[in-house]
Amino acid sequence: MLTLPHYREKCEVASEDRPNGRAGGRSRPCQPDGGCASAGFRAGTSHENGRPVQSSRWIEVEQRPRAWVNFAKGVAIVLVVLYHVTLYLQHEGILGLPNRIKLVLELFPMPVFFLIAGLFGARAMTWSLRNLWMRRLWPVLYLYLVWSVIRFLFYLVVPGLSGEIGELPASHPLSLALVLVWPSSSYWFIYALAVFAFAAWAMRALPGWLHVLIAATISTAFTAGLLNTHNVGWNRVGALYVFYVFGALYARQVFGAVSRVSVPRTFATAAVLVAVSAVLLLLPARWLPFLVLVGQASAVVLGVLLSAYLVKLRPLRFVSTLGAESLQIYLLHLFIIVPSAALLGLAVGGVSRPVGVAMQFALVAAAIALSLLLSRLTTRVRWLYVPPTRLPRRRRQPDEPKAVPQVQ
Repeated sequence: MLTLPHYREKCEVASEDRPNGRAGGRSRPCQPDGGCASAGFRAGTSHENGRPVQSSRWIEVEQRPRAWVNFAKGVAIVLVVLYHVTLYLQHEGILGLPNRIKLVLELFPMPVFFLIAGLFGARAMTWSLRNLWMRRLWPVLYLYLVWSVIRFLFYLVVPGLSGEIGELPASHPLSLALVLVWPSSSYWFIYALAVFAFAAWAMRALPGWLHVLIAATISTAFTAGLLNTHNVGWNRVGALYVFYVFGALYARQVFGAVSRVSVPRTFATAAVLVAVSAVLLLLPARWLPFLVLVGQASAVVLGVLLSAYLVKLRPLRFVSTLGAESLQIYLLHLFIIVPSAALLGLAVGGVSRPVGVAMQFALVAAAIALSLLLSRLTTRVRWLYVPPTRLPRRRRQPDEPKAVPQVQ
């Protein structure tokens, strides 16, 4: 799940969430990367077949619980940035990776983000409507509204940029006025989190299997082109709700399956993904019912299983860092990509495909690096991410004098 910057004092243990019963979540201190500390954690050693296994220079055997989550998010946010770089450079006439590669790039990032959001949002299904609004819906909608205003002002001030491809220009007043009913292609993901949380809560009385079946049917109706709202946001909402609700309803089973990761299971999932990806790339078969959903599901399973392995590699620690910062990268990266693509289009125009590919990956790296830098700056302004009424107050000590406003 894309997590808010670290203003919450505690985090929930998702495997204890019981959407069809009493919530039994324990609270543990949050770590700098947004994870929870595990009782009895000891770095550097693990046990396999009753014998201690030492970490090495390249491999860290012992991991905090669910360390794969941030790694999977890190991979996903890199693919999101690559997808948008490909889209906007092609719009400016700079060809790089084949256009159909976007079909494959759509299989993993957003489905895994919503699955993780569901895994850690299961407990919300047990709340009252008031608690759901105060603790989940309002913070998410606040974030969506604040950054929608920032996006509108940015494209209003910077001349010659739209920020939308094939939709209402981002600087058009209607794009801001309709933001709560017509989500933008930039921040529809944040909007979807609120929609999904409410939908899962509203249909919590349904049997789990029926809830997932309904969501899967709606998903394939959108991905096969049977339903089309002519809005990127709503189309994605319909197509991806199944991953959120599956995570929310079956969090315990998902975490348990990842903890029992095996090489045969990983290879079997990879084979399914390769087969579906080949069909999507080589044939115009997206219209086949459930084909895209099977591809997305296999991509998510494979990505999660590989994350459980790869997170142990010390040289890849930066991927988990990107995952911990994925919300900020998501919110900020288009402010870098869109003007950069426009400038590159004016400066170089059409280039050979190998040069275009090199430009794509260079812009991906630059967008991520600059987003991380901007993240360090923007997270100092807490109301950009958290509703002011929810900001924690620092308790004043009895003998501490009251703060006196300073005149600048």
